[in-house]
Amino acid sequence: MSYITQELTENCFTIYHEVGHNQNGIRLDAFLMQIFDKRSREKIKKSIQEGKITIERTQSPHLHLGSLKPSTSLFAGDKVQITSIKRQESEVNFKYKVLFEDNDIFIIDKPPNLPVHPAGKYFFNTLITHLKTHNANQEYYLVHRIDKETSGILILAKNKSACTHLTEQFAQRKTKKTYLAIAHGVTPQEFEINDPLKKDEFSSIKVKMRVAKIEDDAQEALTQFKRLEATKKFSLLLCTPKTGRQHQIRVHLAHAGYPIVGDKLYGVLEKETLLLPRHALHSHTISFTHPKTNKITKFVSPLPDDLKEFLDSQT
Repeated sequence: MSYITQELTENCFTIYHEVGHNQNGIRLDAFLMQIFDKRSREKIKKSIQEGKITIERTQSPHLHLGSLKPSTSLFAGDKVQITSIKRQESEVNFKYKVLFEDNDIFIIDKPPNLPVHPAGKYFFNTLITHLKTHNANQEYYLVHRIDKETSGILILAKNKSACTHLTEQFAQRKTKKTYLAIAHGVTPQEFEINDPLKKDEFSSIKVKMRVAKIEDDAQEALTQFKRLEATKKFSLLLCTPKTGRQHQIRVHLAHAGYPIVGDKLYGVLEKETLLLPRHALHSHTISFTHPKTNKITKFVSPLPDDLKEFLDSQT
């Protein structure tokens, strides 16, 4: 579990990341590599040595910090503070729709071109920072993540208890999610892909995944697909991931020969021209147990206008 708060000055800002229980014992440099996936280990090491990283540890007087090193072990509850210089960022789309809000959860329909959390070249122009800036007294905790270009339903928690409850549901696969995707080609009416995934060690892009074998340290990944509509060249698919691997739907469809339209990372059929400015993937439905009422709660977001217009143009 982690959360982000911020303090800003004219030219710099600080950002806090809390170490979750599942990260207990992780090295400081490895923790920072998870947050800043586009930075090299050497740059992270330099930031630690230059004093740009500090740690607040209040959970136990027996867990002494000492001088910070890349190998410093972190403990659940540590707050890692990072100081950075404010830089110009690309414009994003903050026109999200609030689907539901109470004292425990905050559900939105996210537009494309909106990063969810600070990472890489985005800090200020992210959903989490935007929410915190407009409501400084409220914390927002990420329960799950969807890519910057992916649109649709996103769940945030408003307190640690709700976050713990919801993240456990995701970890134990008690939530149910579906996505809508527009893929190249006419797919079978119904099919599933059961191919393990791992980080693509052959790619210079750190977040890229690939199909591999379990014996090669890949993780189980299963996605079910149902074709809802088809044109001569494209299929609208209902995608049901049974596991929650990074880029799972995108990798599985590309591996099967039906890459998602507009996918810059896995859309190998689009090297010449991208047919859409973003990949055609949309978080369509999600159901879970409410952390306070224990009632099954479901939200639905229909196919957005940009993807509808693309499909209509192909008929």
